[in-house]
Amino acid sequence: MKCLILAAGRGSRLQSLADSKPLLPLLGVPLIERTIRTATQAGADEFVVVTGHAGERVREFLRELSARLGVPIETLHNREWAECDNGSSVLAAEEVLHAPFLLLMADHLFEPDLIRDLLRAPLPEQGVNLAVDGALENPLVDPRDVTRVQHVAGKIQAIGKGLERFNGYDTGIFHCTPALFGAVREARREGESSLSAALGRLAAQGRAGAVDVSGRFWCDVDDTAALQRAEQALLQRLRGKGGDGPVSRWLNRPLSIRLTRRLVNTGVTPNRISLFSFLLSVIAAVLFMSGHYATLVLGGVLAQIASIIDGCDGELARLKYLQSDYGGWFDAVLDRYADALLLFGLTWYAFSHSPDMGVLFTGFMAIIGSFMLSYTADKYDGLMRQRGGGVLRMGRDVRVFLIFLGALFDQVFATLLIIALLMNLETVRRVVVCRP
Repeated sequence: MKCLILAAGRGSRLQSLADSKPLLPLLGVPLIERTIRTATQAGADEFVVVTGHAGERVREFLRELSARLGVPIETLHNREWAECDNGSSVLAAEEVLHAPFLLLMADHLFEPDLIRDLLRAPLPEQGVNLAVDGALENPLVDPRDVTRVQHVAGKIQAIGKGLERFNGYDTGIFHCTPALFGAVREARREGESSLSAALGRLAAQGRAGAVDVSGRFWCDVDDTAALQRAEQALLQRLRGKGGDGPVSRWLNRPLSIRLTRRLVNTGVTPNRISLFSFLLSVIAAVLFMSGHYATLVLGGVLAQIASIIDGCDGELARLKYLQSDYGGWFDAVLDRYADALLLFGLTWYAFSHSPDMGVLFTGFMAIIGSFMLSYTADKYDGLMRQRGGGVLRMGRDVRVFLIFLGALFDQVFATLLIIALLMNLETVRRVVVCRP
């Protein structure tokens, strides 16, 4: 599906941060790149971008982005961008859009599911659908600046910033037929050049639908306050990772997100973070094997720090669209090696202080239990999701935190025993629960 993106405005309220609003970085990624990447995830496969202010720089960036993503991005220049409202930018694309298309704003963030909801709704004949947010208390919306919508039974009755009676907010995300161009021209003949004016005329003819997307993430980045809200919202969304265990959820993730916030503006890659976390675990294991309490504690602290940093690779990948199957697999491989080395180091420490075969057996069972718990995780999670049941997370975050506590209080054998029991009993429980 083709997607039209309006990127002609000056963005005067953000010019202190960037001369070109579409190119303003948000957590390391320009706004317009976020828009295009998210739309691609939702099914858009061809883009038309209308430029205006700083048009040449935007066009150059989009040429590079098109090559990088392997997605066609055509740019058109709106000569009237400084004199007219955004309706003129819509008209600039009339000659290249002859079938239903998505219409987005370069400075609006959203989640892919919002567009999927919009595309599932029947499109009015010779009309448009607008994604409308009915959550009037949405903290990401500035109620003084947002365009308001009054809609009834899926039809827009009125739209505008000054509406006194309204039950939704305009997200700036549309599914349109080419009839939109005629409505824009009609509005211009009457002295109005905004997209909202054109939509109002379609609404008067019963050709403007409202698709409720309440609860979906979206944000209009219009000023510095909105930019800060958008940044915090994107970081907050990292907390919702379904595979997080209790230690990750309440300790590791809040700390790793703060670190990731600093890393997004550097050239560090997720795979380098994975490797660095692994090397910290290797150092921790070597410190365990030295046999001294001071190095045991230092090793425990390093192991926990490595566990926190291990969350940054996935966070950075999601924020900067660097996810890959290889990256996830590479991280998982390093985690398994790190687990084995940490538990082996603890076993070495315990055996050096109490040379008993029971210590070696307990350490062996701790390593086996950790590997089996990781091995069964994906299948268990998938089966539980199919059955609609909750997932009990007893994963690496808990294991490393127990190692940290055991080192801190010099209770190495007890830690190995607890890990061996917990990991193996949880593996057995999963096998029983998943039995058909």
